[in-house]
Amino acid sequence: MAMKKIILDTDMGGDCDDVGAAAVLCNLAKQGKAEIVAATYCIGSPWGGYFLQNELAFFGYGNVPVGMLHEETFMNEPVYERYAKPYVEAHHLPQNMAEDAVRVLRRALAGNGGKKDIVLVAIGPLRNIANLLRSPADDISPLTGKELIAANVTEFVTMLGDFVKTDSTEWNVLMDIPSARYAVKEMPVPTVFSGYELGEHIKTGAMLADMSDDHPVKAAYLLHSDGKSQLRESWDLVTVYNAILDDTP
Repeated sequence: MAMKKIILDTDMGGDCDDVGAAAVLCNLAKQGKAEIVAATYCIGSPWGGYFLQNELAFFGYGNVPVGMLHEETFMNEPVYERYAKPYVEAHHLPQNMAEDAVRVLRRALAGNGGKKDIVLVAIGPLRNIANLLRSPADDISPLTGKELIAANVTEFVTMLGDFVKTDSTEWNVLMDIPSARYAVKEMPVPTVFSGYELGEHIKTGAMLADMSDDHPVKAAYLLHSDGKSQLRESWDLVTVYNAILDDTP
């Protein structure tokens, strides 16, 4: 199996499965099955972005370019800081406001040289992805964002939608319906939807019991549940796992 080049876009900070998904990505990278090209953070509260930077560094990927959405009013309530803020503050971790996410994404794609071998993975609302698609030519590249994706991305894999339930709107869609619509409509490469139903019945976190309470993944899972459980549904983990290991044509 060829090593997959991965760009990860996440809304880490509210739900702990994003932290589990990033851990899956890092561990598969250590096994030589993935190369982490860049990571971006797609909501306004900065604390999940700080957590993302520090989790990547914890697993040995502190040099991966990280970008953050610079829209303070988009999803900036305390619920989206549930574990990220207390963990970062308690451990006195760096709080570095990263470069704008779209610029990081454009630079990562432009630097790939048109090889069309990157898998773009989104496990949160599609704000950054829609903004990337809308981005014009700039000092980074003469190509638009849509053209950069078409030239460098082989597929777009997203935790988006619920293809079983029809009486409610899946959370990543609901948080930014215009961006979800635009990204799905305008995406110039094949899209793989990892629906809510795929991760709903897979619980992960049991093995975290053997880890130190300071471990970022264990801490995130426990803080997310107010210390009540290490188990959580695996929507985002399934998405990342499938993006890297599924070779189905």
